[in-house]
Amino acid sequence: MALDERKLKILDTIVKEYIQTAEPVGSRTLSKNAGINISAATIRNEMADLEEMGYLYQPHTSAGRVPSEKAYRLYVDQLMQIFELDQLLEDEIKSVYMNYMNELTKAIEQTAALLSRITNYTSLVLAPGARSLNCKYVKLMPLEEENILMVLITKEKIVKNFVITLSAPADEAQLEKVNNVLNICLKDSSLADLSDQLADKIDALSHEEGVMLQEVIPLFKKALLESDKEVVYAEGMDKIFNFPEFADIDKAKRLIEALNKQNVLANLLSDDTSSDMNIRIGEENQVEAFKDCSLITATYKINGRPIGTVGVVGPTRMNYDYVVSVLDFLREELNAHISRLLNE
Repeated sequence: MALDERKLKILDTIVKEYIQTAEPVGSRTLSKNAGINISAATIRNEMADLEEMGYLYQPHTSAGRVPSEKAYRLYVDQLMQIFELDQLLEDEIKSVYMNYMNELTKAIEQTAALLSRITNYTSLVLAPGARSLNCKYVKLMPLEEENILMVLITKEKIVKNFVITLSAPADEAQLEKVNNVLNICLKDSSLADLSDQLADKIDALSHEEGVMLQEVIPLFKKALLESDKEVVYAEGMDKIFNFPEFADIDKAKRLIEALNKQNVLANLLSDDTSSDMNIRIGEENQVEAFKDCSLITATYKINGRPIGTVGVVGPTRMNYDYVVSVLDFLREELNAHISRLLNE
C-alpha cells in the first residue's frame, strides 16, 4: 500500500494536531480542517489504511488515532519544515553571546538555560573538552621538589591548571627557557595535535633543558587527557512534568535519574557529531530511560571541527519544526561566537 499525497496530508495533520493537544485525533476533527476537503467516511478509510501501515494506532476502542514512532520518523524526514525565527527570538539568542563575548564556558552554560527557556523542554549542552580547544599561552612554574605547575590559557578564554611531576627538580631559569619553546611551538595550535617530537626541532636548549622538554610534553598530554572529562549542562529537567506522557511517576523518575548522570548524557551527546543535526525518536535512543523521548541534537564546531553538541529532550510528541529551527539558528550563532573568540 502506497503513501499517496492524500494519506501524507492526513498524517501530517494528525501529527501536528496531536503535538498540540496530546489527544487522539478523530475523523471529525480532521473533516473540520480547511486543508482536508474530503468526507469524514473517506478520512476514516484513509486512517484505517495508515493504521494498517503502522503509522497510527488506536489507544482504545472508539478513540481517535495517535501517531506512532514510525509516523514521527516519516514526519521529520519528509514533512517537517525549518523556518526563520522571529526577530525578537533571534535577538534574544544573539544577546546571550554578546553578553559573554570573552567567556566561552559561561556562554555554554547560558546556552543551556536559554534553550530550555525558549523551547519549554529539557536542554542539554555538551561543553568542549580541553583537547578540542586551541592553545594561546602556557606558563610553567616550579613547585616543591620535582613538581611543576603548568597554567594553560586557550584562545577560547579557558584557563586550565595541571601539576606535573618530573624525574628531577627544575629551577626557574630552566623552566623559563622550556616555557618559551613551548609557547613558540604550541601557540595557536589545537591541543589535540600536541606532538611528542617537538623537542627534536629545538637546538637552542641545553641538554638538560631538551630532556626536560621531551619529558614535559607527554606528561602534559597525559594530564590533559586525565582531566578532560566531558561536562554536560542540563537545564529544565522539571519541565518533563508538564507533559502527560510523564504522568507516570516511575517513568519520570527513571528519566530524571538518567538526566543526572554525566556519563550517560556525555555518551548520548557525543554519540554522533558527524551531522549538523540528529533526531532520535523513542526506540532509536540507546538509553532505556530515553526510549519514551525524542532527543534532538545539533553539533557546534571550531574551524569546521566538531567540539560539542546542544540538544533538547522531550516526549516523542515534540514540536519538531520549532525545536529544529531554534537549534539550527542557535548552533550557527554559537559557531560564530567561537569564531570571534579565536580571531581576537
